[in-house]
Amino acid sequence: MIGNQLRRIRLEQRFTQQEVCQNICSQAELSKIEQGKVSPTIETIQKIANRLNISILQLFEEDTQMMLFQEYDYEWTKLYRSQKFDDLIGSVKEIFNTKINTSIYLLAKYFELIGLEGRKSIDYRSCISELSFLTDQEEVWYESPLMYVRIKLAIANYYYLNDQFVHSRKIYETLLAMDYNTEELKSLRIKILYNHAQQLFFQGYYRDGMIVTESGISESIERKNSSFLGHFYYQRANFKEKLNFDLQTVKEDYSMSYTLFTALNLDRYVEIVEKGRNEYLLFKFL
Repeated sequence: MIGNQLRRIRLEQRFTQQEVCQNICSQAELSKIEQGKVSPTIETIQKIANRLNISILQLFEEDTQMMLFQEYDYEWTKLYRSQKFDDLIGSVKEIFNTKINTSIYLLAKYFELIGLEGRKSIDYRSCISELSFLTDQEEVWYESPLMYVRIKLAIANYYYLNDQFVHSRKIYETLLAMDYNTEELKSLRIKILYNHAQQLFFQGYYRDGMIVTESGISESIERKNSSFLGHFYYQRANFKEKLNFDLQTVKEDYSMSYTLFTALNLDRYVEIVEKGRNEYLLFKFL
């Protein structure tokens, strides 16, 4: 978070990395600090703050804003999933007149638009248009890459849900070609892989989908991220069925997804596997 704030202030003041880091650290180290790849010492932070003529507290302001972002995200996500669209839109509008950073503003606009679409005050085309306008601003990717990707993902999903597959596939592939340099963005990339594979399966592009799913499994294991791992094994089993893979490997993947769903207490998905793919399971949990 300090890295994001540092980069924003440096660009606002039109400093180059070389100008900021002179006699403090190497340019390579400053670049890694801004990308969140390394944690600077307090001494380094203080020297950089002095160079930028700001207080050290300004560099920590982003942490406070991020905690606020997470609180709003949790609250609004819960309202959206409960389909309490009026409550969601009312809650979002309350914060527009408060002091918020770019990420929270984009989060609020994002939930306002999908809330309006959810209660059918606007159609999905209007929602896509308004969401696209948010990401068309040149500075959005730099100021809030997380919200940029999240909004683009929402646009792709709206296209997918409304059978506009050419548009959604193009967005998924563009997003997957981007550079993800924080853990939060890498976790979001895993979700993009899952959604993209789902679309490819629905369209019958089984071999392409299999490749995407393999990437999802590999990246989930590498990142030690179990949120979609069970779903990826289930996806891979689906693809293997369609591509007439050896029955044993199909059963192994369904059984792996079943094991992961059970271990993570995802009862709904455990039930889906037990009812829909019972004959493919190598074992059952009591």
